[in-house]
This record gives sequence, C-alpha cells and structure tokens, in this order.
Amino acid sequence: MDKRMATRAALLEAARELVFEKGHDHIAVQEITKRARLATGTYYNYFDSKLDIFPAVAEDMKSQMAEELDSIRQTIKDPAMLIAITLKYYFHQTIDNQQWRDFTRCAGLKDMPLQQAPEQRFEDIERGVKGGRFRLDDIHFTQTLISGMVDHVNQSISNGLVGRNAIEYAIRSILQMLGLPELVSKALTQTPLPPIAAPKRANVRMEMSERVTSISEYSDTRKHFF
Repeated sequence: MDKRMATRAALLEAARELVFEKGHDHIAVQEITKRARLATGTYYNYFDSKLDIFPAVAEDMKSQMAEELDSIRQTIKDPAMLIAITLKYYFHQTIDNQQWRDFTRCAGLKDMPLQQAPEQRFEDIERGVKGGRFRLDDIHFTQTLISGMVDHVNQSISNGLVGRNAIEYAIRSILQMLGLPELVSKALTQTPLPPIAAPKRANVRMEMSERVTSISEYSDTRKHFF
C-alpha cells in the first residue's frame, strides 16, 4: 500500500471508529485527523467536507465484502449459480451483518443499499446470455429490475413485513426472470452459501415464519409497505 492509500485508509478507519463511539453528528474533522494521527489539513486532500467521509467508509466496507465473496465467485463456472450465490450473499450481509447495519445507522446512511455492483451484475447476466444459459432481450433493463427488487425485499424484511423466506422466493423469481425453468431455479436457490467469513447476527424484526410461495402472496405484503 502506497503512502496516499495508507493515509486515506487511516482517515477512513478513524472516522469509522468515531461514528461507532458518538455518531456522525458529533464528530469534527479535527477529531478524525487526531485519531488518524494526521494534520488537520491533510483531510482536505481526500475529502471536501466532513460529510464526504462517511459514504466513503461505507463504500470501503462494501469493497471488503466484495473481496470476501470474490474468492468464491472465481470458482463458480455456471452463470446461474453465480447469480444465485451472489444474490444470497448480499441478502444475508444486508440483514445479518451487524457492523454494516450499525455503521449506516450511526452515520445517517440507513437507506444506503448493500448489493452487488451494477456493473458486475451486468457482466454476470451478459455471460449467461452469451453462454445460452439465460434468455432475455435487454440486459441493462433486467439488471435494473433486479436491483430494485433486491432493495425492496431487503427493506421489507428489515421492516418486519415479510420473513426471511422472501429471500428464497426473490432469488427464485430472479432466476426465472432470466429464463431458467422453475425446478432449476428452485434447486439453485436452495444451494447453501459456501464458507465465507460469518456475518454478525442482527437483532432486528425477522421472526416471521410464513413462507412466501406466490407472487400474489408477495404482493399482499407490498400493500403494507407502500
């Protein structure tokens, strides 16, 4: 790591620690640089204002999660399995990663989405189309639909409107959207996540046990959400 990268990493780590300690509203730039053992002016070589560093910390956390998953993704040859495992990973990180949930809440970034980068998902879908695994007309539009669906399911689960079973239903629906038969999509959805660094469990309202098995049943939950 070169000096500039090391300095930026020190600022991010200092900001992350201070957010957990006192929340973003009560942190001054001077506190961040003091914690990082840097001159106050150094901060402005990397960020224009105090608020700019908090999304940067969150993006750094997302990058670390992506790196954790990448070692597994590299071993998966089937585009459909790659989509299923990646979706499942990010669903569980959003719901179970307590550090992510606590940081985004304390930093005022509660609504910041945590899911696969759009560019990477586009490449995954494109790979499946070129290999004949997926059948669809517009990759970009499909990627956008998937992104919106993932965000909605995460919000619904976090707000206690649907159970965790909605994750399996969402992944199965997405695979079918890509052109896979129902039985194949169901089998892929039930594939467990490979061993990855275990996320911390979140103490949120996710105790609902009902299984979402149809689009009409899922739609009923949306009436309470909107």
